[in-house]
Amino acid sequence: MALTIVFTKTGQEIQEAVTSRVNALSSRLEKRNATLDELLNDRNRLRSYLVRSSQPNYGHGGRSDYVLFSENDISSEEKEEIDQLLRRIFEIEQEIRRLKLLSSHIEPDRKFELKFNDLIAYGFDLPDVDSDS
Repeated sequence: MALTIVFTKTGQEIQEAVTSRVNALSSRLEKRNATLDELLNDRNRLRSYLVRSSQPNYGHGGRSDYVLFSENDISSEEKEEIDQLLRRIFEIEQEIRRLKLLSSHIEPDRKFELKFNDLIAYGFDLPDVDSDS
């Protein structure tokens, strides 16, 4: 029988942890948005990405005809990097929205029992421990 550990936290403690988590996520999102802005400002690179994205990606050996891209087109690796960037932006934005929704509907004085994964998801961190104690 597995032991279940439950953490009791107040709504206010959860809101504070969520605020800290949202701030950290916002910082990460800012960096990714700056990278996306660079792509959006590079018209040729953006065009190449959009055109390549319109074609199915079969990978190696799964296609009998060949596509010849221009020497100015982005590489398949660069296309994958952009795809990953866009996925992460979407995921971060979704997590920020979920956390803000949670925080806005939680009662500060109420006590909640959180499982370990909830504790992590809401942004709780290790407490500051003074090493001289």
